[in-house]
Amino acid sequence: MSVEVFYPKSRDEWLALRQLDLTASDIGAVAGVDHFKSPLRVYAEKTGMIGGEAENDAMRRGRWLEAAVIEAMRETYPTWDLRRAGVYLRDTEIRMGATPDAVAEDPAEPGIINIQCKVIARPVYEREWENDKAPLKYALQTISEGVLLNSRTNLVAALVIDTYTAQLVVDEVPRHPDAENKVRTIVQQFWSNVAAGRQPAVDYASDAEVIAAMYPASVPAKIIDLSTDNFLPALLAERADIKVREKADKERVEEIDTEIKSKMGDAEEATLPGWKLTWKTQQRKQYTVAASTQRPLRVADHR
Repeated sequence: MSVEVFYPKSRDEWLALRQLDLTASDIGAVAGVDHFKSPLRVYAEKTGMIGGEAENDAMRRGRWLEAAVIEAMRETYPTWDLRRAGVYLRDTEIRMGATPDAVAEDPAEPGIINIQCKVIARPVYEREWENDKAPLKYALQTISEGVLLNSRTNLVAALVIDTYTAQLVVDEVPRHPDAENKVRTIVQQFWSNVAAGRQPAVDYASDAEVIAAMYPASVPAKIIDLSTDNFLPALLAERADIKVREKADKERVEEIDTEIKSKMGDAEEATLPGWKLTWKTQQRKQYTVAASTQRPLRVADHR
C-alpha cells in the first residue's frame, strides 16, 4: 500500500483530490448500506456523468459543529493530544481516499487514534444507533480512514443534539483485518466496474434525481423501441390506474376544501375538537422567474 498525504489549501482543491478516489465517506454507499446515497450516484459522480452533491443544510451544520465535537472530546479525554487532522490521504494503488476529521495520541498507549466526528439529531440517533453502536456506513468510513492512517484504533464521536441538550457518544471501531480487506475489495471492485463500464443497478425508489441529472436533455428526433420490454406494459397500466385515483382524490380534496371555506366565511381561523383550521389572507411579493430547461415525462394511454 502506497499512501500519499495532501494538505489541500481550499475546498476546491480538496474536492479535486476526492474526485480521483473512492473516498471513505462513499464506501457505505457503494456497499449499499447508506440510505442517503446510492451506488449509482457514486458511480455517476466518479465517472463525471453528474456533478458532486452540493452542500446542503445538514452537511453545513455538520461542518460548523465539527469543532464542537472536537471540543467535547477534549473535555472527555483531557490527557489526550487531540487535534484536527487537516489532511487528505490516498492509496494511489487502489485509488482509495479519506479525510479524517481528527486524530489523537494517548500518552498511556502509543499509536494514532483516528476520530470521525458526527453531529446526529436525537430522533436519528434513537432510530439508527442500536445499543450506542454507529451505523455500518459510519463504521466502514472510519475503518477506511484507519487503514490509510495506520491508526491504532478508530472512534466514531457523535454529538447527539436536540432542542436543549447535547450528548457525546463515542463508539470504538477497532482495527480488524477481515473488515479492512473487505473495504479494499469494495474499492477495487468499484474501479474495476468503472473501467469495464458496469453501471450499478438503478434504485427506482431513490435515484430519481440521479437519473434526471444523468440524462438532462433529450436528443432531438431520437426514438427507441421498447416493445420487447416485458415489464413496461404492466408498469404503465399500474401508473395509469394510480393517475386515475390521484385525479379522483385531488378532486375530492378540492370539494372538501370548498365546503370548509364556505363554513368559515371570512374567519381566519376555526377550531373544533382535534383540529385547527386556518384560512388567512397572504401577500406574495412580485418576483421574476428565470428561464430554465425542463424535461417532463409524458405518458399517453393508447390502449
